[in-house]
Amino acid sequence: MDTPRRKLRNLHMENVQNNSTPIRIPPSPMLKTLGHGTGVSVYRLDRSPKLGRIRSPWAVKRITQRTRAKKDPVYNDRIIHEAAILRKLNHPNIVGFRGVIKSSEGVDALALEMCSTSLGSILEERHDEDLGPLPAKHTFKMIMDIAHALDFLHTEARLLHGDLKSFNVLVKGEFEICKLCDFGVSLPLDENGEINFHKNPHLQYVGTQLWSPPEIMDEVEIIDSKADIFSFGLIIYETLALVPPHTLELDAAFNSSSIIDLDSSQELPQRKQLNYTDEGHTSAVHAQPDESSAKECADDASVYTDEDDTKENDISDYSLTHVEQAYGTRPPLPVAFQLSDDYNCVVELFYLCTNAHSEDRPAARTIWQCFENNAANVAAASDAASD
Repeated sequence: MDTPRRKLRNLHMENVQNNSTPIRIPPSPMLKTLGHGTGVSVYRLDRSPKLGRIRSPWAVKRITQRTRAKKDPVYNDRIIHEAAILRKLNHPNIVGFRGVIKSSEGVDALALEMCSTSLGSILEERHDEDLGPLPAKHTFKMIMDIAHALDFLHTEARLLHGDLKSFNVLVKGEFEICKLCDFGVSLPLDENGEINFHKNPHLQYVGTQLWSPPEIMDEVEIIDSKADIFSFGLIIYETLALVPPHTLELDAAFNSSSIIDLDSSQELPQRKQLNYTDEGHTSAVHAQPDESSAKECADDASVYTDEDDTKENDISDYSLTHVEQAYGTRPPLPVAFQLSDDYNCVVELFYLCTNAHSEDRPAARTIWQCFENNAANVAAASDAASD
């Protein structure tokens, strides 16, 4: 007679339950600020060692105190929405989901994989230090990694990211790997890879207007995954121009000594003061913490109530109108930078991705397949040029 089989225990789950403690997120002033967007802030959470083993830090996203005071549920709902999406996404080029924690006040905090910085922060630093376009080998790496992420999103996960921009591309180390983040406004694609807004009036493309494709600006009823490709093309533009799309002339004006009135007491606004995030749009910015942000963390929680409210600069109505009229178009490349032959494929891809008609833009899979063979050659050429 066979011995009766014992009921198998899930030892892994038992160990987790026995050895883990509830996750507690300290008050904002006790955390290092990584970045912020409209309505939300991102903090670094250093986790204490467990069973003698050092644990990696997490990035924690939650709504700001000011947003909570307004009692507008939209931003907290987006965090819940993003958590639900990230639970289902498992891809090396998409930021890892670590958990979602609800506070006693009912505020949700999204715990994510920690990355060194964002592409947007890297480009800002290169701009401020006049370092020129991102090295071709790093641009190729970013293109390959994000194209893989978009291919997975569009074909397997059936999702439109809906808010592609350089600050939503996270970078680990010296471009060891790039990861896509911020899925709070992502939209589901139907079986045809499309979104029909007429049939689904509850769906809304949020995004950020500077990076929005022409079909969004024209308010067409049906869009497809190529809307992301246009925005991806504008990220490629950022690696070359080092400024957000459609702001090149504004940036030149801010840095031109000819427009400074030395007799005026008004200080010329700096580029970092500009708010490139539309009101009501979420931008999960992951930037490296600096001394100033560390100092802010030592202050009381009221510091964070104004994080998402960048003051408007004294920009003429004409300048703003000029920028707004450019939404949904292909911005001109800067003529000041002399690009080497290593950038030929990058520039060509920028033009292809920013075609006005979505059917003329390449699919994400086409992009990474075409770049797969070229990436090694560009890296070798870039290394030879730097020697």
